[in-house]
Amino acid sequence: MIEQSVKDKYFELSKTIEKHSKQYYMFDDPEISDAQYDAMYNELLEMERAYPELKTMTSPSQKVGATASSKFKKVSHDVPMLSLEDAFNEDDITAFFDRVKKLSHREQVDFCVEPKLDGLSASIFYRNGILVQASTRGDGHIGEDITANVLTIGNVPKKLNNYNQDIEIRGEVIMLKNDFQELNKSRELSGEKLFANPRNAAAGSLRQLDANITASRKLTFIAYSLVADPMPISTQFELISFLKNLGFTTAYNVRLCKTQAEAYCYYKDMEYNRAELEYDIDGVVYKTNDLNLQDQLGAATKYPRHSIAYKFPAERAQTIVKNIILQVGRTGVITPVAELLPVTIGGVVVSRATLHNETDLQKKDIRIGDRVVVQRAGDVIPQILNPILEDRPENSEPFKFPTTCPCCGSSLVREGEEVAIRCVNLECKAKIIEQLIHFASKQAFDIAGLGDQNIKFLYDKGIIKNATDIFAIKPIDLFHEEGWGQQSVANLLNSIEKAKNISLDKFIYSLSIPEVGRTVAKAIASYFKTYDNMMQAIKGNKINELSSINGIGESIANSFASFFNTAHNVEIVERLANIVNIQDMQEQQSNLFAGKSIVFTGTLQKLSRDQAKALAEQHGAKATSSVSAKTYLVVAGENAGQKLDQAKALGIKIISEDEFLELIEER
Repeated sequence: MIEQSVKDKYFELSKTIEKHSKQYYMFDDPEISDAQYDAMYNELLEMERAYPELKTMTSPSQKVGATASSKFKKVSHDVPMLSLEDAFNEDDITAFFDRVKKLSHREQVDFCVEPKLDGLSASIFYRNGILVQASTRGDGHIGEDITANVLTIGNVPKKLNNYNQDIEIRGEVIMLKNDFQELNKSRELSGEKLFANPRNAAAGSLRQLDANITASRKLTFIAYSLVADPMPISTQFELISFLKNLGFTTAYNVRLCKTQAEAYCYYKDMEYNRAELEYDIDGVVYKTNDLNLQDQLGAATKYPRHSIAYKFPAERAQTIVKNIILQVGRTGVITPVAELLPVTIGGVVVSRATLHNETDLQKKDIRIGDRVVVQRAGDVIPQILNPILEDRPENSEPFKFPTTCPCCGSSLVREGEEVAIRCVNLECKAKIIEQLIHFASKQAFDIAGLGDQNIKFLYDKGIIKNATDIFAIKPIDLFHEEGWGQQSVANLLNSIEKAKNISLDKFIYSLSIPEVGRTVAKAIASYFKTYDNMMQAIKGNKINELSSINGIGESIANSFASFFNTAHNVEIVERLANIVNIQDMQEQQSNLFAGKSIVFTGTLQKLSRDQAKALAEQHGAKATSSVSAKTYLVVAGENAGQKLDQAKALGIKIISEDEFLELIEER
């Protein structure tokens, strides 16, 4: 089960990451430290590992770097500069080794293992052995021209040693720990803001419009790969010596490993010695040594298949599993959760940890009474890494996953090859409550005042039993209840009334159809255009044509069809359609702001932030979270801060919320 608080956390985390990514790349003015950004990003990854259905094609985890800033000239990468897939435990590494062997059809594969540098990726191109261009990674395909800045880095050769061919050298721009300390000392003396860490200092120094500023700060370039045709070497390990001979600095202690055991020993050595290195690392990188094999293995959307980054662990602690409970989600999925003896990890008290599903629970063999290693993978979803077997109680027994729902007692089922086990009882109380919470959430009907606790309260009181009952709530239902004053009742009823206007995609998303998230709901809505079209297709048994839509496979189409093959569901949907105004997708679109970027900042009085963005998008705009030179319009509410200042500095048109609504109404 995904709790509403988890969903809200995920969507807010995604928006926050996007915001800070743009703030860093577009304005060179990060509002948080790199360490904080990395923590948020890793938290997002862990949430997606725990709940894959949260992830969409627009998730920050599916993007490489960030769009190149408009402040710099653009540079196209003929060979994409990809990210590295992250591994966090030996199981991930075993899977990686096995995958490489399987894809290569080899029993023995050698790996070159290197420190994972914590800096800013860069590419330097040499024509006939002379440095002619340098760029950032950007989004992996388009980077920023930083040639003038890289020319100021002392250890970057301007002319290669004994090499007169075209070649592209890739590596990491870093700041050594001693250089970082010296920089901050000088900034402190001059009253300037201190950098949080070497990575932050290196990135901020490299991406300056004034190369003189870059030159005033001591940066170091560590080379680790190259692009050339033909390749002058045949292995990754040979590449290190080749780079040194060209005149580049390379990472320390690069090692050739023939077994996973050797590679793991290297990881433990680097973890143990990392504090003594003169530069920051946050893990190690395993690379298939044979460069021809690297080419054969190719790449996925974001990661090369030949390499993986084994990250050093987040903060961990040991505690005791007091109990294992089962939670029921809105689609009926049963999720085991460990109740823990409370323990503080990274300043956060952890008392629960998800065990994901029956398969994961059995694989890790977590038992009640076990002492376990807990990792705080974000303050929302701590995870249990493993039990400490030598401390296991003698009377310990494996946890037995039930065959019936812990809430309603109905038989549990596993559909097809799904890992998830579900309760399919339409009257299951736990499932209904989760569905109602989802229905009222910001991403669905956005009914302010109907949070988790109020939904549970109204359900237990018999005031609401399904989604249609929400729109039938009367003042008399609440006035005599504790905690419901005249104003709070009026606010709730006003919010419910406002929610009666909803776009088709949000309506579909609100229905808690298994496998139908926000992106899928939007794709379905865009396909059918209107509610009537959708219902005609459903009643005409044409719903399977959904599988032809980009991003919607047979499984999702079948899930959608199955939902509407249930008379109870159709009845609720049709009753809702008679109560609310479902806006057709074609009616939502206009050319008022076609292709233009609009930013909302400050506190809006008449619209929620999500409603304002949706309204802008209905009229063709791109609602973005950061101001740039390409921003068309900024809508400023009360207490607007930095974004408003940036808009003024860039000369971007600024209007009020009322003026924005007037533009819409005039249309």
